[in-house]
Amino acid sequence: MAEKRREPDIEFGARIDAKEMRFGEVPETNVDFFGDPDHESGHGDQRTNLPEEVEEDKTYRDVRVDYRLSSKLKFDDEKDAPWNRD
Repeated sequence: MAEKRREPDIEFGARIDAKEMRFGEVPETNVDFFGDPDHESGHGDQRTNLPEEVEEDKTYRDVRVDYRLSSKLKFDDEKDAPWNRD
């Protein structure tokens, strides 16, 4: 029997649009997920006219970035989840 997939407990989305964007230096970015209880988390983006690795002092035009992050709590047994308790 297939396991029922549960929707994320939290989801965050953002969009940025820019006519022009320029980086004086290449940024270092990182996204970390941590905490209790254990969780499954992920993030990703869709970019228009902006590469994953930008170049220093290069101007990018007509930029759009859509970003999404989501997370859901993990339980050893789904019946232990708060929404399944009596």
